[in-house]
Amino acid sequence: MINIKLRGGKSAWNWIWKITGTLIVLVIFACSITINNVTQPASIPGASTLTSTITATIGQVNATQTSALVVGILVPTQWNAANNTTVSFTSTATTGIQPMNLIPTGTPAPTGGGLSWQTDMLNTIGSAGNLINEYEYICFESPQQYTVNNGNNIDVVVTVNIKVSQTNMLFNMAYVVCESTDGLNSTANSQSPSTYYGTFFPPSLRVTGPGTLLDFIDPQLSVITPGFATDNDIITLPFNSTAVHNSLTNASQVFLCATGYTTTGDSIKVCQQTNASQLQSLGGGNFQKSIWPRGLFGLSASQSLDSIEYVFTDATGSVIVGFNGTSTPFSYTFGCQ
Repeated sequence: MINIKLRGGKSAWNWIWKITGTLIVLVIFACSITINNVTQPASIPGASTLTSTITATIGQVNATQTSALVVGILVPTQWNAANNTTVSFTSTATTGIQPMNLIPTGTPAPTGGGLSWQTDMLNTIGSAGNLINEYEYICFESPQQYTVNNGNNIDVVVTVNIKVSQTNMLFNMAYVVCESTDGLNSTANSQSPSTYYGTFFPPSLRVTGPGTLLDFIDPQLSVITPGFATDNDIITLPFNSTAVHNSLTNASQVFLCATGYTTTGDSIKVCQQTNASQLQSLGGGNFQKSIWPRGLFGLSASQSLDSIEYVFTDATGSVIVGFNGTSTPFSYTFGCQ
């Protein structure tokens, strides 16, 4: 749940409310938006609720607008956060808790050149340094708009509650506060676009859960994508040979050697240096191979994989590279959400 609390100070806060039917209009003379701080825990258990607090200030501009408040949050896609986040706010201008609405995927952002809110935030704000391309912005908008006298500053406090997945991971969050008229790209009143939104990138979030750590932040030799899959899904095994110095850093050919572990405790090893096991070179020391786990390990209809372990080899099979450049295999645990 996201709670937005607007706090005023002394006589400078002179709110003028104009109500037509059920619509409350916000005329913001202040579109210089700054996020002052985000309070977020360093670590939370998997399948729990992440609670964070955003403190922001909306400052003064010279033109009158009618706008709603918009909040964006960068999250891992596997959290399914659009369906696991509820939104509400309170303010000195309203009575009781008011709901905020999820902005549907594909909704055009103002001044976004036709891009959706979600894509515009990703293109403009970025991925916060996350290296695995399994993230998205979720965006929320107040259902009402508000009227404020010229010269006022609005202090905003946002509380965010998101139910996270059980996956063991390290991820960089990002927070955005803006308004519904100017969005992220306006140059109205000759102002820089960046004055119309505030951003904040808190320290990395650690979610503790079962299975191998899905590390979005640190360069890795190999991180299977998607980070959460079943043995019947297509998964991709990358190899970034230059992320950590290793015996295959300068290799022109890289091969997969893998062992699958079934839910009944059996192990199946596939380790031959053939065209079928060779990774595709992407250039710059990057290689990858996409596999269908059930097919790779020749599972019967009654068998299921619990996990796999894998290493990379050269064409002879004598040079072996695993986790952090050692011979210790990478590991991946299957599951379903």
